[in-house]
Amino acid sequence: MRRMYKKFLAVLAVLSLCLATGGCSMFDTSDKKISDMDFTVADAEELPEEIRTMIEERKNEAFQMAYHDGTYSYIIVGYGQQETSGYSIQVNDVYQGETGIWVDTDLIGPEKSEATEAVASYPFVVIKIEGVDQTIRFKN
Repeated sequence: MRRMYKKFLAVLAVLSLCLATGGCSMFDTSDKKISDMDFTVADAEELPEEIRTMIEERKNEAFQMAYHDGTYSYIIVGYGQQETSGYSIQVNDVYQGETGIWVDTDLIGPEKSEATEAVASYPFVVIKIEGVDQTIRFKN
């Protein structure tokens, strides 16, 4: 029993070290990039009604989802309610990885010199790619 307890503590210590240093590949949130993917950022007015409804239902909280219509895949990233206007989303990368399609976005806040309105906003981006039957993964 004592030997098993020591082994448990050793495994726990290694896992803690891996998590603390980011040194364990089993906890990695990316994989090897195979190729860049062509994509467009879709205009909200051009979206299928189903996507607009899904965004409206989820807009208050941050969300990530995908929608497939048979021809295209839509990757939707929302950043939840923001206190003011002036936010935008930057698409850093969309690529084919070994384990699926990877998407990397960032929320960009308004510049300090930018005039904003004290009204809630709900920034989101819809990335449109050729239809895929692969897992969509999001970088944080």
